[in-house]
Amino acid sequence: MTFPPTAGEAPDETPDSAALLADWIAGLRLGAVPCEARQAAKDCLVDAVACMVGGVSAASSRLVLETFRAAGSGRQVSVPGSPERLGLLDAAWLGGHSANALDFDDCFRDGAPSHPGATVIPPVLALAEVRGASGADLLRAVIAGYEVSLRIGRALDASPARKAQVMGYGSWQSFGATAAGASLMGLDPRRIRSAFGITALLAPVPGVRKSVEGLRPYGWLKNAYGACAQAGLHGALLAERGFHGHQSVFDGPHGFWIMAGSDRHDPAGYRGLGEDWMVTRVEFKPYACCRWAHTMLEALASLRGGLDPEDVAQVEVHGFGEFCNALGGELPGTVVDAQFSARYLGALELLDRSSARGLFEADLAGPAAAEMAGRISLHHEPAYDAAHDRAMSTPVRVVLRTRHGETRETYIEEPPTSVLRGGFPRARLCEKFLAICEPVLGAARAEAALETLCNIETATAERLAALLVPPQRAG
Repeated sequence: MTFPPTAGEAPDETPDSAALLADWIAGLRLGAVPCEARQAAKDCLVDAVACMVGGVSAASSRLVLETFRAAGSGRQVSVPGSPERLGLLDAAWLGGHSANALDFDDCFRDGAPSHPGATVIPPVLALAEVRGASGADLLRAVIAGYEVSLRIGRALDASPARKAQVMGYGSWQSFGATAAGASLMGLDPRRIRSAFGITALLAPVPGVRKSVEGLRPYGWLKNAYGACAQAGLHGALLAERGFHGHQSVFDGPHGFWIMAGSDRHDPAGYRGLGEDWMVTRVEFKPYACCRWAHTMLEALASLRGGLDPEDVAQVEVHGFGEFCNALGGELPGTVVDAQFSARYLGALELLDRSSARGLFEADLAGPAAAEMAGRISLHHEPAYDAAHDRAMSTPVRVVLRTRHGETRETYIEEPPTSVLRGGFPRARLCEKFLAICEPVLGAARAEAALETLCNIETATAERLAALLVPPQRAG
């Protein structure tokens, strides 16, 4: 069932999607979740916590932390990767932002594309610490957040033509924080529906076209995931105290889909709860940058084998339109700009400074990367657009020419850790966690945190929070 933007009246049998989702959240029991889905949710926790620890030191995250600290809103919650403490809602805002600050966080594309972990895990981690929750309850809440958030995104995913005008993941991702928070609080269905209605009016506007794509320097909010995490949690907290919200906010010609800028809504997208576990299809990033660049980086890593950087004479990257438009343009002046600069990311890959190890302010220093980027050109290949529009694939053909007259070429359509290519092996995910967290937490504490996350059902949120504080300043 689809409601076009010009629909004059609701259909005869209006579905109640908010009730469907609320009933499922209220009735979810961890014991009913299959092992595969529980393990996938723990993988999401491992990845998101690593991204929060690594991202909290980014320039934009430091400014967020300074702002909240100056406002003095409370000190109930620890900040992963930092000795600071913040109020609950401020911690949710900072956590959502820092999880995405390095663009190293998880992603999903079976439906509306998104970075679900940034709006599910940081707010529920903060809430779990405040409420003294068990690890099992935390894990159940994470699963609820992913399953509900991803279905909402699928139900209101806009057409390609609409996305060319208005696009934004954060608006509807706010409901991931709502669902996770409501699960941890144990809200009844009526209060959960109120929480959805409240969150719908607190969620940020869909701003990708304005704040991210095609503008330099890029806005540091990107998808506004900090605001989303805070809005969703705030909605659940208000509903817990009896604050009334619209009880059926998703359906009909004036539903959240049109509020969020979409041109269509399919209530069938909410189906499959408790049967099809969407969390098992979340993908993790091997590179700290926009996922649209990952096929290019994999191609360059394979083509440059045996070459020194000075051997590279010219690189042509033929890609889909969104890749060229969003990741083209002038060279970066900030780390955020670098995350969306295909030529600069390619230059770092060719110089053995791959974004697989993260992106740092030092990567912007010196002339080498800019000079190498000058050898790389982007070319729109219209034939590749259909695959991207259909399945969010990221096809590129990369041609590398050497100074010795050799030409090397490859075509890659799916990112290296796509679920269609086997996903991100758990061992590599643990390596990513330790590589990010050990410099911040120290080896012993990082390993203990990883062990706790991998066995979160038998741990507590308080134990996890303590391990994520740098040891030299802990306590």
